[in-house]
Amino acid sequence: MRPEKSLPHADEFASADDYVEQLLHYVASTPVFQVLCGGVHIMDFYTSDPGLFYSVVPADWQAFLLDRAPMELLDFLLRDDVKTAMDAATKDGRVPPPASLVQYVRDVRRFSLQRNVLSKAATETTKLPRKITMGMNVKKIHEVTQFSAYVDRLADAVSEGAPTTPITHLVDVGSGQNYLGRALASKSPGGPKDATSDKSNRKGRRRGVVAVESKGHNIAGAKGLDMMTGVMAAPARPMRNKKLYQQMLSEKSGNAKQTEKARNRIARSGGAESEGAGENGVSQDKNADAKGAEEAEETEETEETEETEETARAKAPKPPSTIETDMRSRNEIAAEAYAQIQQKQREHKEQTSQASSATESDNLIQYVEGRLENGDLSHVLSQVQPLRQGDDDDDDADAAAINSDVPSSFLTVSIHSCGNLSHYGLRALELNPDVRAVAIVGCCYNLLTERLGPPTYKVPGMRPRPTLQPVNGRVMREEERRDPEGFPMSARFASYAPRDIANAEQGIRFNITARMMACQAPANWTEADSESFFTRHFYRAILQRIFLDRGVLQRVRLEGQAEDEEGAAVSPIIIGSLRKACYTSLPAYVRGAVAKIAAQGNGNGTASSAENAAVNAAVAEKMADLTDADLDDYNVRYGNARRRRELSAVWSLMAFSAGVVESAIVADRWQYLREQQARGLVRDCWVESVFSYDQSPRNLVVVGIRGEGEGEERLPDS
Repeated sequence: MRPEKSLPHADEFASADDYVEQLLHYVASTPVFQVLCGGVHIMDFYTSDPGLFYSVVPADWQAFLLDRAPMELLDFLLRDDVKTAMDAATKDGRVPPPASLVQYVRDVRRFSLQRNVLSKAATETTKLPRKITMGMNVKKIHEVTQFSAYVDRLADAVSEGAPTTPITHLVDVGSGQNYLGRALASKSPGGPKDATSDKSNRKGRRRGVVAVESKGHNIAGAKGLDMMTGVMAAPARPMRNKKLYQQMLSEKSGNAKQTEKARNRIARSGGAESEGAGENGVSQDKNADAKGAEEAEETEETEETEETEETARAKAPKPPSTIETDMRSRNEIAAEAYAQIQQKQREHKEQTSQASSATESDNLIQYVEGRLENGDLSHVLSQVQPLRQGDDDDDDADAAAINSDVPSSFLTVSIHSCGNLSHYGLRALELNPDVRAVAIVGCCYNLLTERLGPPTYKVPGMRPRPTLQPVNGRVMREEERRDPEGFPMSARFASYAPRDIANAEQGIRFNITARMMACQAPANWTEADSESFFTRHFYRAILQRIFLDRGVLQRVRLEGQAEDEEGAAVSPIIIGSLRKACYTSLPAYVRGAVAKIAAQGNGNGTASSAENAAVNAAVAEKMADLTDADLDDYNVRYGNARRRRELSAVWSLMAFSAGVVESAIVADRWQYLREQQARGLVRDCWVESVFSYDQSPRNLVVVGIRGEGEGEERLPDS
């Protein structure tokens, strides 16, 4: 189960610890990397002259970058052999790549964790039944298929290593629509017979799925899919005597007259049929339902005969001694009959309450609604019901009973848990003794909080740029955001400072721009994709210049900074998504963005705060007289092929370099588990690829297995 390497690093590193040490030094001491990973923002690209390209890109790189089309540059950065590319450029008479750029490309490649190495077991994964993949797209099917099989193998391995505390439940943090949990439940022994046709999957111990989700509508949708796919049995359809039910309702409300036929039906229903009727006449017992249905049919068949007999008896004279008169009204008689039915129903519920509690252990999926704020899952785990062990087809009652002697043990898992949710899942191994292992695939690094505060880049040749907050965004200074749950997790990453740099900043920090770029997948970009988002970035960069020129925004400088453009920045304005038609041309984009900003606020056309109202008013006022001729002038100044290539080159370099940012975030999570391993709380930990990169770029799973306590000997690194 465990891969050869604890981290999927390049072969030139002697060990995972050697890789981490060199990675930390590179990230903390390489100015070009720091500039491209968080030191620049695309919105500042045209707010200075001659442009950001000439300020941040080394001079000896510029000619080569401008000589390459976007896809040619991506091939050079990601795929081509750099030595071969140098020789080919010299032979063709084109600008060759400079030596410093070649070295930079080599460094980024070797410090980026290997992402396309899948184990043999992963490549032989069996497809999920079509029912289970209901609602999934191609990407999600690949992820759920691969990861559910991986989790099964991991749970089996952990259970074999600790037979006294086998994994009984899989806790999915951030379950969403519970696609993963549904697939895991379908593989469990004792699951619904139509959930999977592979009988080999139904051998071994049952495992429950605990789906933890903060949004109630996601849970409701997931339960519906559970029943549609057969993973969870749908509730039985109620059976009722409709004629009796309608008669009881009408008599209870006093809105209808009781006929002789109805009184006879009520009198006959006082037996087993009444016992089976629930609230509002709904049957709670299948045997009672069947008996009531049979009696209803018999009533219809003999109705005419009974009515004739009753008429004859009514006409025949009766001795006065045999006649009993009930002086109550019809409504009172019906109310008494209804009360008797309700009383019998309450008795029936009391008799079946224990059986109902026992059947909760048959549910393979349990949903817990709540928002996690840290790695303490005690409030979630305390709600988990024990599972009934044994085969559903086994006639032995003891084999199908709940095995209370085996304590519940948990494996915490997640596919693409956003931001700090990945940290909570990993910390669960430390904070919850019943959690035996974790397997977390992270995503959305831009949503991570910062443990040490924002970075300050003191790059030679560039003044420090202020860390900015959107002028119409949430009011919170990043300098004050020091979340103990944020990045970095490990003590080593939080305290590292390069020894060969005087007054170096302590700790590894990545601002939101760097973390956002780490979510990119440049190796998967096609020419059409590249052209599309480069065009969007180009329009947004020009709009930022228009805002600056028309006084909507002002330059922001650090305290004491001189009144020049170098090192200054312009605060961004959040726009969000626009209609597809807005990206057809620069005028369409600007008009659409201005219209949205002028009306935006809390989403219903009104400003959500005084700051937002001021920004919205400024945009509406100062952009009102912008003409198409003005926009054409901006397009001429910045829309030529050279200026657009400047932007695409810097963006490609940023996305390429951010592969190291993601590798550092993943290595930090592994290092955190490694530090728990030194304490004896973790027995083993590793990182490996679980998805194909072309299908799902965020494909690195971080795995940790609990140890037995303090003082356990550390396992040697592979």
